[in-house]
Amino acid sequence: MSKNGTQRVLLVKHWIDIHDRGLRLIATRCKDAGFEVVYASYSRPDEVVKMAVQEDVDVIGMSFFTSAYEEHLPKVMQGLKENKMGHVMVVLGGVIPDEDHESLKAQGVREIYGPGSDINGFIELIKAEVKK
Repeated sequence: MSKNGTQRVLLVKHWIDIHDRGLRLIATRCKDAGFEVVYASYSRPDEVVKMAVQEDVDVIGMSFFTSAYEEHLPKVMQGLKENKMGHVMVVLGGVIPDEDHESLKAQGVREIYGPGSDINGFIELIKAEVKK
């Protein structure tokens, strides 16, 4: 959380994914909701963790168009734990099959948003979970 009490959100996408329309929309909506947003495209897991630590974020939103989450999520979660950032809420978005949701949540993902999800739900989750 920033020094002024504003929630800090890091939004990233997998380094080879070319999609970003949804992530850009979410970044705009987060800014409109008063959050501080760090937007980074084409990020590898070690880069995500490094940015999360440097920016002292409250939330990491990762977007995937491929199944790269299977490899990236465990590395990000481990990196957060190693850096004493286990309190950071991690959410995923993009094209993630329903059958993978349970496994991803068991790894620590708070919520998963797919195409057509209500962005207001994401905003409200951050407001409710990350106290000012």
